[in-house]
Amino acid sequence: MGLAGQPAELAPLLPPEQEITRDVRQALVAGDLARANELSNQLADPQRAIWRGLFAIVRNEPANAIRLLPRTGTPKLLGVAYYMVRQHILFRQQMEEAIRTTPADFGPYYYLGRHYDSDVDNPEEAARWFRQALERRPDFIRARAYLGYCLERSGKMVEAEREYRQSLRIPQSLAGMARLRLAENDTRGAAEWIDKAMAAESRDVGIVKLAARIYADAARRPDSLRALELAAQLAPRDATVPYQLWRAYQAIGEPAKAAQAKAAFERLRSIYGMGK
Repeated sequence: MGLAGQPAELAPLLPPEQEITRDVRQALVAGDLARANELSNQLADPQRAIWRGLFAIVRNEPANAIRLLPRTGTPKLLGVAYYMVRQHILFRQQMEEAIRTTPADFGPYYYLGRHYDSDVDNPEEAARWFRQALERRPDFIRARAYLGYCLERSGKMVEAEREYRQSLRIPQSLAGMARLRLAENDTRGAAEWIDKAMAAESRDVGIVKLAARIYADAARRPDSLRALELAAQLAPRDATVPYQLWRAYQAIGEPAKAAQAKAAFERLRSIYGMGK
């Protein structure tokens, strides 16, 4: 879900803007957590506890956030902290309370969209929440990128492309465009889009694995092999990657590397199965 510590996710996490917390907010958004923490110490409770709880979330300290937040009247932040310790029922309860008390805040809708997408595997329900987030914050293009993915998974390709094209600054939307072209058997178009996605983000294993597939279809064997080798580094527990490497090394006449990849595949499959 990626709720904590990533600048792109700060926007839905932040509490409503207030004059007394403006400097704290600006320091946090600028990435200066130490300065933000220093400024928050000058606040009185409950504001001081709210920001300390938020900083605990950013530092990936959910237990500390859960200790600080219950009496601050910030169900969104408390819900995120509960999510981080996999208390999904409590997370949903807190997000429902946040929507009831602050219906104009796009954050709870966005977080529910992420939850129903990645945890519940319900793209239709996730899309409903993402749409509500975008009604309140149309410029938050990360929600639009995720909406596009949910629409794609639901088979609504035209609608998915519309959302992807409105969020092309997000590498996952570039990858989404590549998948849409691939579904149309437009290998050249898919390769053009995945090149852009790889240039923007080469540490996302989903993008890298998609690139390996598209490059193979486009007869770009060296690029496909490099993508598979990178995917093996990014997802060391994913048995599907060494399996593909095994086949790729066999195809280019590299028996030693093929044997190593096969051994890695069999070891990972015995431990983790064919999932990640």
